[in-house]
Amino acid sequence: MSDQEAGQQRLTRRAAMTAAALGVAAATLPQARASVDRGKGDGNAFDAIIVGAGFAGLTAARELKQHGYRVLVLEARDRIGGRTYTGEVAGKPHDLGGTWVHWLQPHVWAEITRYGVELEVSPNGDADDLVYLDLQGARHQAKISEMGEALYGPMVAMLAEAREIFPRPAEPFVDTKWIAADTLSVADKIAATQQTPESRILVETFLTSLGGCAPANMAWIDAARLFALSAYDFRLFADVCARFKIKGGTHALYSALAADCDATIQLNSPVASIEASGQGVRVTTVKGETYTADAAISTLPLNVLNDVRFSPPLPKEKSKVSAERHAGRANKIHILLEGERPIFAAWAPGSGPSLLNQLMWDSAENGYTHLIAFGTADHPLQIEDKAAVQAAVRQFLPDAVVADVKAHDWNADPYSKGTWCISRPGQISHALQALQAPHGRIFFASGDWASGWRSCIDGAIEQGIATSRALHQLLAPKR
Repeated sequence: MSDQEAGQQRLTRRAAMTAAALGVAAATLPQARASVDRGKGDGNAFDAIIVGAGFAGLTAARELKQHGYRVLVLEARDRIGGRTYTGEVAGKPHDLGGTWVHWLQPHVWAEITRYGVELEVSPNGDADDLVYLDLQGARHQAKISEMGEALYGPMVAMLAEAREIFPRPAEPFVDTKWIAADTLSVADKIAATQQTPESRILVETFLTSLGGCAPANMAWIDAARLFALSAYDFRLFADVCARFKIKGGTHALYSALAADCDATIQLNSPVASIEASGQGVRVTTVKGETYTADAAISTLPLNVLNDVRFSPPLPKEKSKVSAERHAGRANKIHILLEGERPIFAAWAPGSGPSLLNQLMWDSAENGYTHLIAFGTADHPLQIEDKAAVQAAVRQFLPDAVVADVKAHDWNADPYSKGTWCISRPGQISHALQALQAPHGRIFFASGDWASGWRSCIDGAIEQGIATSRALHQLLAPKR
């Protein structure tokens, strides 16, 4: 898809609905040029400026529209969606960033209901034939159905404390036992839990894919939190993580949200600085364009928060954790193999030598098999290099021939510098409240510090709702 024309643009409802009806698979929709001046006198003055057009920013813009605010959304990329991104694989829409959703996630489910978006089932959960690598990289084959409780029991045992630590997992400051419990990594917890060789493979595969990082870098408390949000049930946990996806890709939802927000959306506009005073805010782009508003919402991801200059400077708690960066460094690769292979699963432990730790079967048709592969940048892999990816796949399937690969390198992307937010041990638990706090007239909304489904689309929507409400409470008395 060609780059969108830079400048001030707005998604219209008609464009979004027409594109959806035509099954457009691109990650953004053509946007009609919007009038900037809607009555404030200064064409660069708004009620609110939102930095970022991902789910948090688009949700906040839609919520502020309900109160009649004039909103400008500044997006650094040439598309909307943020770290969710629908591209084309073998002629069909597939998500290169962000995919699975579930009705246990209340905020995203409300939006799915609001916009009439359909779901489809990822078939990977139905696989029984298993290929797995052990900690030394040796290849094995098995039937998942024959492993039974010996496979899943240790995983459940490892997460059993979640009910006690997270009695109300969506309200992290009501009961804070989880903060005191944030001392161990996933690797620490695995070592402290009785495991069979096979169960350890499952635990490390599942949690490495979940975290997008090696087990030693992932806070155990983050796995326990997501397990608690999944009703303390491992089967539900697995379904939430990788069972149901949006038909047509997440594009179907974020484009509908953008069409409904009635904001001026300006693409290709990375922000250089956000300055706040007692009277308002001034936002300046890298290109030198300056806009003013009564308040602003930053939806910058945690890992790039320090890349924008804030005045007054960010509180040290925000700045410190941004400099540390969270642990999420996933590689997600869509792979087309020559030949139609029957459904299977492939696992490899995150602490082993494999460059990929999970292959998920998605489809087999037209002479090809489509896989979705996960690994981490903790084990470097040239994710868009067919030969490199083929070598990694052949650890599982020695005769595999890779016909094509499609991926986006979120770790090298200057506007994300990582994937979804997974905390390092002892990291975000002690910084969460500070990350959520406003900074004068600057508010902060990101799924990276959501109260509930942090690291998920649901968390971004939650933050967009909560932060727009706080901004409205600030401005409403003066309207």
